Amino acid sequence: MEGLLKDRINFYLVFASVFMLGLSRIDGGYWIKAWALLTITIVSLLIALAVIRTHRLVEATLRDIRRDETHPYTRYRGNIAFPPNANWILLYVPIILTLFFALVTIHYFRLAYLQVNC
Repeated sequence: MEGLLKDRINFYLVFASVFMLGLSRIDGGYWIKAWALLTITIVSLLIALAVIRTHRLVEATLRDIRRDETHPYTRYRGNIAFPPNANWILLYVPIILTLFFALVTIHYFRLAYLQVNC
C-alpha cells in the first residue's frame, strides 16, 4: 500500500514539474497562461484527492499491522520519533502545490483582466 502512495506522489511531482515547465514556455499572453493554470489547478486537485484517498487506505492498513505487536513495523515504528510519519509529511505536498496553483491562477486571471480593461 505504501508503494501505491509513493507512486502517486511521484506521479504528482512529475506531472506538476512538467506542466510548470510547459507553462513557462508558453508565449501567448496572460489569458492563455491563466486558462492553462486553471487546468493544472483542477487536475492537481483531482490528483490530490486520489493521494488523500490512498493515504487513508495506507493508514488503515498500517493501523491493522500495528495491532500485531510482533510485526517488525510495529517494533521499528516505536523507535523512530523524528521526523514524524513520512506518509503524513508527503500528504501535504499535493495540497500545498494545489493551493499554490490556485493562487497563481487567480493572479494570472487578474492580470489578464487588467490588461484587457486598462
